[in-house]
Amino acid sequence: MPAAHPSDDGPVLDAHVRCARCRYDLAGCRVLGACPECGLEVVASVAASSDPGVSGLAAPQQPYAASTAIVAATAAPLVALLVQGSGPAMRAVDALAGRGSSFPSQVERPSWLVSGAALAVAGVLVARGLGEARNPSLRAGLGAGRVRRLSGSLVAWAAVLLGGFVASLTPVGGFASLRIAVIAAQLLPAVWMLWALGPVLGRAGALSRAYREGRHGKQGSELVSMVLAGAITAQVGTVAAQGYGEDIATLVWGLGSALSVLAAIGLAYLLANGWVIATALRSPVIDPRRFR
Repeated sequence: MPAAHPSDDGPVLDAHVRCARCRYDLAGCRVLGACPECGLEVVASVAASSDPGVSGLAAPQQPYAASTAIVAATAAPLVALLVQGSGPAMRAVDALAGRGSSFPSQVERPSWLVSGAALAVAGVLVARGLGEARNPSLRAGLGAGRVRRLSGSLVAWAAVLLGGFVASLTPVGGFASLRIAVIAAQLLPAVWMLWALGPVLGRAGALSRAYREGRHGKQGSELVSMVLAGAITAQVGTVAAQGYGEDIATLVWGLGSALSVLAAIGLAYLLANGWVIATALRSPVIDPRRFR
């Protein structure tokens, strides 16, 4: 059978329907497309204009639990990066000032404990806040597999850091290679976590009508995962580069530091997107009062 309309975005809307979010006149837009002004799906505004009661269909049963899960998932990796970066940053400052590095070394290993605890708490909040018991509708919309991958990757990353901290309390803690081993072991769970975060942000943004934030969050998490992987690889490679001379090692260390800063900026951007999406999850999708 031939298609009923020439576009996958549906037929053209002839009626003058205002966008439920930005009040743009949607006449002439495709029904299955998006508002050219704010990105809200046209069909959502059409449905709300005929029946404002649909505004609550996408609202989670426990919105604060859901929004807390989204914020925790986007905040935990930034906390882990900043806390773990405090030790190397202090070491660099001390090296430039000609002081010893004992204090930064004392800070660095407890940072694994703090970072691991933050990631573990985030994993629990995601599993509970987006779980079947608290928000079955939202979990179904996000996809149970996506939620499991996100919470599982957070817990796996936390396990690496907490395991490193426990190891530092044993005789293994006396080996200088422990620090490099812990950094290297974070590569796979960190990348896995960010790749799992992207689809959740994208889908949660669509369900909460924070359309642009969800799309940008998905794209941002994929980009940040590559930058963070490069930063971890460069930090580990600094040790190997020392065999080729101090200048090469300094160059690799500088590259790793620059990538770490870029990763921190990217994670902060993801947190901002997560905050907008979480705020939208706590609010009605469409305010019925606009149509009274």
